[in-house]
Amino acid sequence: MTTLEQLKVSFGVDGEKQFEYLNNKNRGGVNNSKGNTFENFFTVYQIAIFFNTLPDWEDILFSSQAFCFIDDLVIELNAIRDKYHFQIKDVEKLSWTDDIHAVKDDFTRQYKIGCDQKVDSYLYLVVSRKEVYDHLVADLPNEIKGLVKVIHFETASSLNNLIRKNPLIKAELGKMCALENPSVDKLDTLGAILLGSWDSTDKNRISLKELLDRSRAQNPNFIRGFGTEVSKKLSEILKSIAGFCYTVESGYLNWRFNDTDDGVLKYCIGSFEYEQWENDVFNTVVITFEDLEPLLAS
Repeated sequence: MTTLEQLKVSFGVDGEKQFEYLNNKNRGGVNNSKGNTFENFFTVYQIAIFFNTLPDWEDILFSSQAFCFIDDLVIELNAIRDKYHFQIKDVEKLSWTDDIHAVKDDFTRQYKIGCDQKVDSYLYLVVSRKEVYDHLVADLPNEIKGLVKVIHFETASSLNNLIRKNPLIKAELGKMCALENPSVDKLDTLGAILLGSWDSTDKNRISLKELLDRSRAQNPNFIRGFGTEVSKKLSEILKSIAGFCYTVESGYLNWRFNDTDDGVLKYCIGSFEYEQWENDVFNTVVITFEDLEPLLAS
């Protein structure tokens, strides 16, 4: 992500030295990140946040252990050239300055590179313990005040326990979930789906759209859609079927037939799969529920 040429522009004769430092940092970070539960939990939280707040999922890219100074998680918004950099620490003690390669210096360098590249960089230090958070906020060096934000994100031994303890991730997964008033167990399932999708990639500039596609392939009914209505043509077909009715909830088509049968179409409205399903309905002569039933089950 950061090249030697960019480092030479930003740091002059020290560029090669910084490049060697990044190589060592990246190798150590990749090894340390394997099985890092806290980083994974925080990434699931960020996936939910960006799903809930921004519509251009193809342009939102996630990377873990990116080749840069603040590297644990990098989220790029391609369309507007914004980058969100997170250093994620599940530690009992942490200082801004107590190291040969101080945390403060990594943030300072990352900010300088962003400025030189004309990229808006948003820099965060994420910690799991409240006492570490309090210390870092109180001790924030003057030279990075206004450039770095410290976040307290509580961790847990499992995703289920995390959702019970951490209101931040519970709230975002709740907004993302297609179910109304989802239980902790349902949110746990949604979080596990997202985590499985993230883990199945190489974690290098993976679009939010790809993560959602992978998640919906695991279970299409847990992530809400954004469609609020079906097309006029489809509505006319469905309303013409005796005893059949439908509603749209959380972006999904909920249907009922004569109070004896009901279900939820597994494709969210607006998705490619939904558009294909709707096309199949249009290409079928649908007069009775028996005509439509095979398509509802497809």
